[in-house]
Formats: sequence, structure tokens, C-alpha cells
Amino acid sequence: MALAYLGIGSNLGDSAARVRDAILALASLGSVRAQSSLYRSAPWGGIDQPAFINAVVRLDTDLTPLALLDVLKAIERRLGRTPGERWGPRAIDLDILTYDDESVELTTLRIPHPHLYERGFVLVPLAEIDDRYRPALDALPASERDGVTRLPVAPPASEPSAPAAWCPNPRGGAGEVRSETKAVMSDEQHLSGLAERVRVLAQALVASDLLSVRVERKHEAIELARNYVPAGRLAELPSEFESATAAAPVKLDTVRADLVGIFHLCRPQPFEGERLEGDRELAYIEALGIRNPVRSRGAGRVAAIRATDGDPVEYGQPLFELDRG
Repeated sequence: MALAYLGIGSNLGDSAARVRDAILALASLGSVRAQSSLYRSAPWGGIDQPAFINAVVRLDTDLTPLALLDVLKAIERRLGRTPGERWGPRAIDLDILTYDDESVELTTLRIPHPHLYERGFVLVPLAEIDDRYRPALDALPASERDGVTRLPVAPPASEPSAPAAWCPNPRGGAGEVRSETKAVMSDEQHLSGLAERVRVLAQALVASDLLSVRVERKHEAIELARNYVPAGRLAELPSEFESATAAAPVKLDTVRADLVGIFHLCRPQPFEGERLEGDRELAYIEALGIRNPVRSRGAGRVAAIRATDGDPVEYGQPLFELDRG
């Protein structure tokens, strides 16, 4: 695993929430071993714009520098960044500050970051989590250091009800409910409230014909989805399952990622239980702006979808389980 320090900044919308969301997203790229406090700083580059909220994290990752850069750009897009003026306002900015002791000199990537030792909004949070950068921080002009102020720690979030984003199931059907929960848990009361919301959402999902339901708040997202079974086959399922199992044993074949990038399901999306009559493109991995197809490599049944649409994947990560029996 490589040790990378990453800088995070935002000055559009709820900047503090965006920075925290970015830190949660970075956890999918490895292990976030340390994160600084959040700091407010004046914009850098001479453009009139709102103040920035900044932080630095230490990430242990097995991604190469270029692969890490590619995934960081994808996370920026997911969190709302769009092309804009150089040094201008931005919804989120993710920079590789250092990557082990490596030096990279490319048109698209320079490591260490070329302005690392010039910016108080980088060195102040960096020195907070790594004392080795304290001398570099002390060497900065006082105006650079004094212009960076730590934000107070936010109190635990209250528990107001939040509207759900309902995703209708165009196919109908029913199936097993699975859930994915990402949250910042502050105490036992919050954890209990979280479990109650998951239970209520699960009941609503089972009682409806919805494919998935998602509730989002500033620092928390709860998403529940059902495994799809075509509605017209629900009554046939027990006998069909028994006869099919007796006729042919299950022979699972794992389709794995052959590169690092962002995973996307094709449209129309494949679904668990779907029968594939031949070779078919099931998904693609976006890497360095290139669409790399993921194919079934023959006929079979989609036994499981092991990756989430829009999430980063690593080389060799399971994407699909196909029953070749």
C-alpha cells in the first residue's frame, strides 16, 4: 500500500458538507488513516470569490498515481464539479499532494504538488496530521498561516424527518431486500434512530413495487434495493427453481475488473436472475476518459451483481457472478 496525502477544497454551496462527503468517498479507494480538521481560507490566485473550506487526508491505497488521479476526477464529477476558470470557484477540488516518496513529472500530474510549500491552506492541515511538515509550515509568511482558521467542530446532527427519493420499479416484481448504509454515527441515540429509519424504509420497499428507495442528508445516505424477480414469474418460481436445480448444477463464473476505474452498468441495466442468450456487454469501466466494456463472454444467467453503478473499482475486483450451468 502506498501512502498518499490528498488535499480537499470547496467554496460553492455547503462547502463543509461537500468536503466531508469527499472524505467519505475517499474511503472507497483504500484506508483513510488520518484526516485534518476543516479550515477556512481566503481564495488563492487573485480571483474574487467566496472563501474556501479545506482539509487534508492521509490515504493508504494500492492505486497507482495515475489511477488515483483518474478516480479522484470521477469523484469530483460525482460531487458536482464542472469545468470552470483556473483558480476559480469550484464545488470540490481533490489534489494529490504526495505519494510515498515518488516524484512524477507529467503534463497531467506532478507529484509532489508544485505549490505544496507555498500554500497555508495546504500546509496548516497537513502539519496537523504529520509533524514532518511543521518546519515547512513555520517557514511560510505569517500572512499565509494567519489567513487559515480552523472551523469549530459541528454538533451532532439533529433528527428531522427527511424526504425520500423514490425510484419506481418499471418491471414490477419482488425479491430479497438488501441495504447499504453510510453514516456518521455520533452516539447511541443516533445509531438507534438510524436503525429505525432503515426498518421503516425496508417495510415501505417490501410493501410496494419500488426497485429502490434512498434518503439523503448532509452527512448520511441510506439506500435500500431489492433483487429483481419478474412479476409474471413469481408464482412459477418455486417449482421452476426446483426443476432447474435438479436438471443442471450451478456453475458460477466470476467476471472481474481488468483495470482500475469507475464502474457503470449498461442501459438497459442487467438484473439478477436475467438469462443471457449469448455474449453481451453488461457494463463498462471508465478510465482516463476511455469506455472499457465488460462483457459476459457467453451465455448464462446473472446470479449476482457484485459492484455498484458509479463506484470506483480496482483491478481484479469481482463485478458479476454468472451461472454457466
